[in-house]
Amino acid sequence: MARDERLHEIVRILSSYGLQFLYHNQVKPSRKDQDPENLRLAFEKLGPSFIKIGQILSTRIDILPQAFVEELAHLQDKAPEFPFAEVERIFMEETKLSLGEAFLSIDEKPLASASIAQVHRAVLRTGEEVVVKVQRPIIDDLLIRDLDILIRLSGKIPKELVEVVDPKEALEQVKANTLIELDFRNEAQLLQRFRDLNATIACIGVPKVYPGLTTRRVLVEEYIEGTKITNREQLDLLGYDLDDISRKLMLAYLKQVFHDGFFHGDPHPGNLIIKEGKIYFIDFGIMGDLSETTKKSLNDILQGLASKDLDRMVKVCLELGTPKGRVDKRNLYADVEMLFDMYLSNNMLNVNLGTFITDFIRMFKRHNIAIPSDLTILAKSLSILEGVFLEISPELNLISIAKDYLKESFTLTTLMQKFSAEKLALRGYAFIKDSSEIPSSLLALLKQTASGRTTLRIDVDQLDDKWKDVKKMSNRVVISLIVAGLLLSSAVMSGTPGGQFLGQAGFVIAGLFSIWLLISIFRSGNL
Repeated sequence: MARDERLHEIVRILSSYGLQFLYHNQVKPSRKDQDPENLRLAFEKLGPSFIKIGQILSTRIDILPQAFVEELAHLQDKAPEFPFAEVERIFMEETKLSLGEAFLSIDEKPLASASIAQVHRAVLRTGEEVVVKVQRPIIDDLLIRDLDILIRLSGKIPKELVEVVDPKEALEQVKANTLIELDFRNEAQLLQRFRDLNATIACIGVPKVYPGLTTRRVLVEEYIEGTKITNREQLDLLGYDLDDISRKLMLAYLKQVFHDGFFHGDPHPGNLIIKEGKIYFIDFGIMGDLSETTKKSLNDILQGLASKDLDRMVKVCLELGTPKGRVDKRNLYADVEMLFDMYLSNNMLNVNLGTFITDFIRMFKRHNIAIPSDLTILAKSLSILEGVFLEISPELNLISIAKDYLKESFTLTTLMQKFSAEKLALRGYAFIKDSSEIPSSLLALLKQTASGRTTLRIDVDQLDDKWKDVKKMSNRVVISLIVAGLLLSSAVMSGTPGGQFLGQAGFVIAGLFSIWLLISIFRSGNL
């Protein structure tokens, strides 16, 4: 389909949805609950590329309201199978090998057929079982074309639908991430990095990748044949302890987030396989990669929560996010305090990290503060894990496991980092340097005070509004003094020969001023 035809199709379908959205928001608010489902249906009508876009948006709770995020998560990443002849053609174009030269056998029937790629099971000539992931024909062109059209139309997106972020900026970020995902060599590198970081974790398994057969549109990795993590009956038959699996999964994921800063971004049950006593993570299309600053901020947030340090929490909020406008610190303090009350109550055992981080991100949005996109991926992935834990170990106290891990992590790793010899030396130097400047700074302050040059600056919240009120009050006082002066001078002039006319005029002017002053006071509501 030509670009112009596709543009018209997208405009027609999304315009129909947009009209329904505006109607529900402006005329029939009682039917607003239908909007998320209608958007999902519109994306499904627009085909595989929009299904993929919808799935990406469902991981970004900083872009869409919660109801829309939850509905788009229901988009099924299924697409019609494309012919096996296309698999052969693409594999040959990418690797310069025929399927027969690379594999002893390959199943023509795919294991899965998704919006981006199709997956086939195969056996290498070395006898190793693998999966071959082949990108859909021209899906890269189609997906980028549709994203470009969406970016072009982003100015027409209803403001009520998008929260905090600029929709054009958000879609351009989605496009940049999609371009990375469409090159399977990037996914292979992410898989290998994850494998290396977890190589010493006995309970975690990661498939082996075959770089010699991996290209931009083809990915070959080890086939993991095991049991889906939520298949309770099968796991019971195999003798697994489900609580033990949950405990190990929780600890492994906390290690990914707080130690490595590199975590699996889509840990749904289909991507968690139990095999030979290990939890295998598969499918590395979505990964979270926290910067050192973000990772430190996360640790600071949790430490601030544990120590009930309100100032520390607010400071981290302002460091972690990017304000998109004026931030009312007083309201921000109130919201953080509310989080304290919520998560440090007697019901602490009933919450988890995913819920906490999601609420924290929502708080950022209320204060017009944009946050790193990897934090939204983290919140989404933790929410997915919550569902896994509830399904396999509903009675297990996971929050206590998390608290024990974080407590140990903070007291060992974080404290050791804080008190390393190099950091102690640097901080000692900074302390001595600052201390040496205190006498000269104090002397300068005393000289300024003695010479009358000291000024005191006070910052007040909402100073502009308060200053307007002060000016109004001052103006009323001045007018009152003028009225009083007019009355006195008019009374004096009325008693002098020839001054009766001027005295009466003064009384009239003073009366008009008095009436105006009373009306302004009544209108202000401050009588």
